[in-house]
Amino acid sequence: MKKNYIESILGLLTLVLAVSFLLKFIDVNTDNKSTYNLRAKFLKAGGINIGNDVKMRGVKIGVISDVSLDKDYFAVVDFKVYENIKVPKESTVKVASDGILGNKYLSISPNGDFVDLLNVNEEIKNVEDYESIEDQVSKIIFLATQ
Repeated sequence: MKKNYIESILGLLTLVLAVSFLLKFIDVNTDNKSTYNLRAKFLKAGGINIGNDVKMRGVKIGVISDVSLDKDYFAVVDFKVYENIKVPKESTVKVASDGILGNKYLSISPNGDFVDLLNVNEEIKNVEDYESIEDQVSKIIFLATQ
């Protein structure tokens, strides 16, 4: 049997390259930033899933960590916000989407003074519930028939 060292070296280089791509993929898709938890309660949280973004004025500031129902059947959305971002207590949170068929995310609009800020595990009280396309079309039809 003839030994071919070049094929062995190329196979080893391919394996090293594949492992380096895998490590880079894992590094890019994990959030290593320190965060703190916040919460919001919705009547309708249509389409929000764990791992979706939390944005403030279009910039990602965190991710959704849990979606559940409380004892009063409100949709409770727990989310993590990067520690360097401070959210005012008078802020408004709503479910928004990236276009008609896009991914859903939480959009936070900062309101009020930037002195009174939310602490860890506090709840944002100013909430705008999710309106689906069907809800919006029915409003338009209702207004057109009046």
